[in-house]
Amino acid sequence: MIKFAIIGTSSISEKFITALKETDGCEVYALLSRDKNRGEIFANKFNIKKVYQDIDVMLSDMNIDAVYIASPNGIHFQQAKLALESGKHVICEKPIVTKVEEFDILVNIAMSKKLTFMEAMRPTVNPNFQIIKDNLYKIGAIRQVFIKYCQYSSRYDILKEGKITNIFDKSLGGGSLYDIGVYPLHFAVAMFGEPEEYFGYNYLLSSGTDGCGTVLFKYCDKVANISYSKITDEKTPSEILGEEGSIVIEKISQVKGIKIKYRDGREEDIELPIYKNDMRYEVEEFIKLIAEKRVESELNSFSTSRKCVEIMERLANK
Repeated sequence: MIKFAIIGTSSISEKFITALKETDGCEVYALLSRDKNRGEIFANKFNIKKVYQDIDVMLSDMNIDAVYIASPNGIHFQQAKLALESGKHVICEKPIVTKVEEFDILVNIAMSKKLTFMEAMRPTVNPNFQIIKDNLYKIGAIRQVFIKYCQYSSRYDILKEGKITNIFDKSLGGGSLYDIGVYPLHFAVAMFGEPEEYFGYNYLLSSGTDGCGTVLFKYCDKVANISYSKITDEKTPSEILGEEGSIVIEKISQVKGIKIKYRDGREEDIELPIYKNDMRYEVEEFIKLIAEKRVESELNSFSTSRKCVEIMERLANK
């Protein structure tokens, strides 16, 4: 039984805990929260045995096998480093870190200590991601890719009132690219590999973080457009365009609403039914890696995570 410690009490932590409880071989054991009262309320809600306010004290608990990190982006590195150095396996929310230098340090620690280290990126462990990859040949030579995730944030309204929340706080690694742009970015790199060239543009907000933006990938045989926004909503799907048709994806973050639309007018539904809570796939992958004593996931590989960190570090909030 793998005992988990949870860092963070946000809604994403709640969803991850639910996924843990639905998965065999793991237990939600401990919680780290800076706010004692909030931590105790959260722990009672999910029947978590231990509540800590100090990460060093928590990591000294020998009952903890693995740590899930869902804190603000800017402190992922510090917390992941402490957890790995303490001999804990680590699964860290996206973006795994904000700097390539930080990523390399964490990978080196994980490899030297033979600990599992993985970015909690949902789309690429979803079975429908592989279904899309397996069906790419049906649309012929791929020439254009349009992948996007645009979702208006209520915290943008707060920012317009002059108040800065974590998601738009530059010092905490906030901004649209780091928060949700990482989804289509990761999808593109994992699906098509590293681009030969890339560049991007952002619209900066009053806090100095990006509200929306676009990254362009150039491959030898195709181009890809990755768009993201926290200040607008999307109304049209993402699409992979080939010479014989296209694959349409309604929701990139959940890999849902997938169809092949052929140039001759035919349509084919290739979507598989998936778990209601799609975080179960990353939990299952992480548990499997630990059981097999593997440091790195092939689905959420170090090379893909590192390339995405490199691109975001270069382009975010500039």
